[in-house]
Amino acid sequence: MDALETLAVYVVSWLAVALALYAIRRDLVKGFILIMWSSEGAARLIKKAAERLSFVPLRVYLAVVLALFLLSAYSPYFPIPAGTGVAYMPGFLYILLRSTYQALAGLLHGASVQEVAVVGGQAAAVPLLPGITIPWDQLPYIALAIIVGVALHEFMHGYAAARHGIGLKSAGVFSAFFVLSGAFVEPDEEQLKSSPLGAKVAVFASGVAANVVLALLALAVYLAGVHAGLGGAVVAGINPATAQLGLRQGDVVVAVNGCGISADVVVPDQLLAALNAMAGNPVGAPLCSPNQTITLVVKRGGELVDVGFPAESIYVGAPLTRLIYGGPMYDAGIRPGDIVTAIYGCGGAYRIYSSGQLISVIQNIVASGLCRPGDRVVVGVLRDGKAENYTVTLGHNPDNYSKPFFGIYTDGLGQLGFDTSVFAASLFANTQFVKFVMWFFLINFGLALINALPIYPLDGGLLVLAVLERYLSKDVARYTVYGVTAVLAAFLVFDSALGFVSGIYNQIFSLLR
Repeated sequence: MDALETLAVYVVSWLAVALALYAIRRDLVKGFILIMWSSEGAARLIKKAAERLSFVPLRVYLAVVLALFLLSAYSPYFPIPAGTGVAYMPGFLYILLRSTYQALAGLLHGASVQEVAVVGGQAAAVPLLPGITIPWDQLPYIALAIIVGVALHEFMHGYAAARHGIGLKSAGVFSAFFVLSGAFVEPDEEQLKSSPLGAKVAVFASGVAANVVLALLALAVYLAGVHAGLGGAVVAGINPATAQLGLRQGDVVVAVNGCGISADVVVPDQLLAALNAMAGNPVGAPLCSPNQTITLVVKRGGELVDVGFPAESIYVGAPLTRLIYGGPMYDAGIRPGDIVTAIYGCGGAYRIYSSGQLISVIQNIVASGLCRPGDRVVVGVLRDGKAENYTVTLGHNPDNYSKPFFGIYTDGLGQLGFDTSVFAASLFANTQFVKFVMWFFLINFGLALINALPIYPLDGGLLVLAVLERYLSKDVARYTVYGVTAVLAAFLVFDSALGFVSGIYNQIFSLLR
């Protein structure tokens, strides 16, 4: 199903739901664009819950929610899951500002949009659209995470308001074409405006704080689970080359050993990273000879099984994903999609087992002066499974005119995981546990990051406005927040557009496959 067909499914499904609800209760449907349900009873339930949970001192509550709020987007680093441990991501506001600055600087210096997308787009806000930006099979994990995250977010807004004596008029849910969906709590605006600054900060910060807590809980559950053996790389598909290695569909690879490397596997990328290191990627010679054995430790039918195969199975050559147009290799007839397997000349016959080895060989040729510009070498490639040789006349290196130049991009080479490799990334998936917990973390982390930004009328923008109104005139405070909102919103849209160009969201979501 392509994007246009998926869009048609969204529209038809939305109209069907809207018509059905309109036939039952017309007040729920607003122009067939928005569906909204609100209830005073729901607000009363939140107030009762706040009364039962009123044992936390208000000053302690304010300090905790404010600290959690600042941790989301403004702290130097935020902990995120990484293998069997934790990595730290810089604050989102810092990433947004840095990414936008680097992209704009690149454009001003003449770089193309595609080139700046490599350094920009790091703070892209990508809508989660099943069938368009994410696969349909991820929808159950996302839906559950959103329901829990949004519900607790709004409940905590209502809880904080009730604890500070601010009335709640109603609470409810809304959706516009399924994409813009959420919940809300409607406080008494007059009481909120006249409340002390501490009460306003508590109300505005509580939702973000709730999502931060959920994200940190998901992180803790993830760490406990992977150390209990709930991670691994699930063999979700089999091709002939993979089957020859002894792997079966449904196997879960939990460790890889060989070539001096012994690594646990929690997510598929760890398996691919270990195998790439053995093959010499991203730069270097392979770590073992072709006839040495690599062993995968596999969960199969409740038992651990060793699956061994020769290292030559991962020595697939150097797949070319792109070439310098008009460069020496391109002019010789070599094209993207070819797989370099050998170089003959420049003092030897070089068997190329991997992309990393190709880079290493070329670097050695250039540094050692084994060839000069104008010399000819023969490059062996595989094209559609057929071996072919091309005579390449070396050019002048743009960084040093006296050195030879082959005409390849060092980042234009495929590694293991590349679609044509024996270990294609598409053949492996996360365990159900990892997918559930990672989506739960990502959704709540994302809700916290976006809502904490000082963009009006998001929680962060409302909080900053309340603080500024305490020390400045209302007009100055309001226009200051509006100005910051315009700038940051523009940055976010710009960065998100670059993210679509670079496909960074595909890279992120592929980690959750």
